Amino acid sequence: MQTMPALSSTLQSEITALTEKLSAAGSDEVAKCINALLDAGLMIPSAVSENEAIDLYRDALAATPIEGLRKAFIKLKRGGYAKHVTFLPNPSELAALANAEAESLRADRARISERARMVRENAALGVKAGKHVMLKNITTDARLRAEELSLLGWYLVDTCPSQESWVGRVKKGLPAGAIFLWAIGEIWAPPAAQDAGRVAA
Repeated sequence: MQTMPALSSTLQSEITALTEKLSAAGSDEVAKCINALLDAGLMIPSAVSENEAIDLYRDALAATPIEGLRKAFIKLKRGGYAKHVTFLPNPSELAALANAEAESLRADRARISERARMVRENAALGVKAGKHVMLKNITTDARLRAEELSLLGWYLVDTCPSQESWVGRVKKGLPAGAIFLWAIGEIWAPPAAQDAGRVAA
């Protein structure tokens, strides 16, 4: 059974690893991926100038998560996108694909970060990990957190009673800035995300 400090350290390591995967790809990595896809037989789309292609893809993709770019690269190389088996996506399309591939990593980091926050608070009270009766129960803490978010204008996006339902919800997409209160199975998003949805509607 892990002590709170040990669990906190483990969670922080996971957060660090995810943050590294979500770091910006950078121009060199983008050029490497695009050249590899061209070598694999994919062609530059007609809307993109061949002479400026690498620079255009660099500009569009340099800030995308490196792991998202790599996942999109692998899927393109293996014919994983039905719309893009002959021609490369244009720069903005490829950026969108890379960001979508990184969405589950963002959700994981938000979930683990929330858990780490609660663990740190419990550790401050001297609570041992794994005990069913805690000085500050994690479930109660999560409910209090939900109430705080509601008072701040956050809204409940969805409930996820199981890990399977959480994975399914992530695949559907989440509002920007959403967090998962895993202890009570609730996803909350900031008011800005709801306002953006109204504008889009």
